[in-house]
Order: sequence, then structure tokens, then C-alpha cells
Amino acid sequence: MRSKRSLTETRFIITVEDFDQLEDAMLSTERDVAKKLNLKPCTLRNERLQGAISFVKIRSRYFYTEEQVEEYIRSKTSRLIPPRQPPAIRPPAERDISSAPLEELRSASRAAALRSAMETFKRGPRSPNRRKDG
Repeated sequence: MRSKRSLTETRFIITVEDFDQLEDAMLSTERDVAKKLNLKPCTLRNERLQGAISFVKIRSRYFYTEEQVEEYIRSKTSRLIPPRQPPAIRPPAERDISSAPLEELRSASRAAALRSAMETFKRGPRSPNRRKDG
């Protein structure tokens, strides 16, 4: 049974035993993993520097096991939340307000919007430099 490692754990190969543990794991270069994840290598490097993906360092080169890549993908995968059901709309007969005041409210709202639009887009005086096309 494997022990659960943290996402940001870095594994350094110091002894032969350390290398033997990684012998079964296929190591991929940073460029290959970036290509697999459809990222630019510099983006993957930034993720590594921020501790978002764990890695294996051999001398000055960085490698990733399949397990580390899968763990990174799992950490970046979001679960969809089912949409909330809208509240049931009751027919007008069941509502507390009658339809007559509702129509008056709608009419008043439309009139206010029309007044606002007319005020906003009111044509100012024509300037003398402006052509009179019609």
C-alpha cells in the first residue's frame, strides 16, 4: 500500500535505493509533460516553482512521474455543481397581487424608461460646422 504524499513533495535521488524506487516509474521531461498538459514549458515551470506540481530533480534537470502528473491534473480539475432549480412560478390567479396593478406598474416602468432614453439621446443644437443632410 502506497503512502499518500503531499502535492508539493519533491523527491531527490541521492542513493541507489532512491533510484531503484523510481525505476518502475517512467520519468518524463518538463517539455514532454508540458506538451501532454497542453501548456507552455514556462507555465509548467511556474507551476513547479509555486509548488502546484511535484517533481523529481536529477542534477539540474526536472522530471515528472505519471503519478505526479495525474495528481496535478486531479488538483486542477473542478467538479461541476448542478444548477439550482429556479423557483416555481405561480400563475397570476394564485399571486397576492391582481393583474391590474401589475399592468399599471409595467406601463409606468416603460414610460419612465422611454423618458430616460429620450432625455439621454436628446438632440442638442446643431453646430455651424455640421452638415445638414436632411
